[in-house]
Amino acid sequence: MTERVPNDPADEAGALAAASQPLCELCGSAGELRYPDLQDRHFDAPGTWTELQCPRCQLIWLNPKPTAADLPALYADYYTHGEPDERSVFVQAILCGVPAATQDYADMVSDPWVRRLGRAFSLFGPLREMGMRGTMGLSRDAGISLLDFGCGDGAFLRHMRSLGWTVSGVEQDPRAAEVARQLIGQASIHTSIDDARAKAPDGYDVITLSHVIEHLLDPIGTLQECASALRPGGKLVITTPNTESRGHRYFQRNWLHLDPPRHITLYNPGTLTDLARRAGFKVERVETPASSSHFVYQASSQLELRGALPGIRVENLSTMTLLESGLFWMWEYTLTRFGTKCGEELLLTAVRPV
Repeated sequence: MTERVPNDPADEAGALAAASQPLCELCGSAGELRYPDLQDRHFDAPGTWTELQCPRCQLIWLNPKPTAADLPALYADYYTHGEPDERSVFVQAILCGVPAATQDYADMVSDPWVRRLGRAFSLFGPLREMGMRGTMGLSRDAGISLLDFGCGDGAFLRHMRSLGWTVSGVEQDPRAAEVARQLIGQASIHTSIDDARAKAPDGYDVITLSHVIEHLLDPIGTLQECASALRPGGKLVITTPNTESRGHRYFQRNWLHLDPPRHITLYNPGTLTDLARRAGFKVERVETPASSSHFVYQASSQLELRGALPGIRVENLSTMTLLESGLFWMWEYTLTRFGTKCGEELLLTAVRPV
């Protein structure tokens, strides 16, 4: 894939011009220019990109969209190719201890220090939200079998398996899938929904998509495939960046989650709800967790300062930036508690109708 200007009908290669998307896929309105001349600021994927925004529903999308043939070049050095890190006791207390205290996972956490710290952390709202976000809001009574679509290196699957779930994943990137197979097991990582469905003919209890839907060329089609792999009454859980977040409003084109050209479509609470309904799901709720807002602030401020953030690595931050990011997190969390949908992420829970 070579660098070229989007929307140029004279593009001789034709691949990107053929994927031009001037109209909103949800409501059909003509998109308006939001961010011109964007480049990859994390992993050096080639190209210059434009993002449009729908004046009616506020959906944001990349124009033109990459084609399926272009996608491998966009993920050649993506961060899901790394090896999993070991968790400190502090991290375990948030990710396992808080769910043990708040989501009925107590019998799955054997370390008494993790349980004690988790109970203490659960009394502080932002840490409680962080722990519950780690399970994508899934309590113990949600089911037994979980399929993570776009599982990357399998880190989320490893976490949920430690909490008692029977886990499987779908990952099309061969490098990330190999890491996941080493972590979870060869038979549990599939290359397609069809393969995963064949392993569970009665359907999965839960299918999750964590920061995946924004990467997809055909999100509605993918959600319909997910519905076919769920049991009737099974849950779909999606997390994705929230374009109505405080971080986006504050940093604009330097917001971490724009991430061109990998983030193809970006949603707000209304457009993500519409997407799930069009795929046949009944939406139960849409929340906007603020649990990642301190990191989003740190990364976005570095993008604003330096113009790039290789590997999305946030290092050598000043004391002032750390303080600002903490305050940003606390204020965003407070606003979301009072009903403002301004968290950095969307967390949608829906069910496949019986």
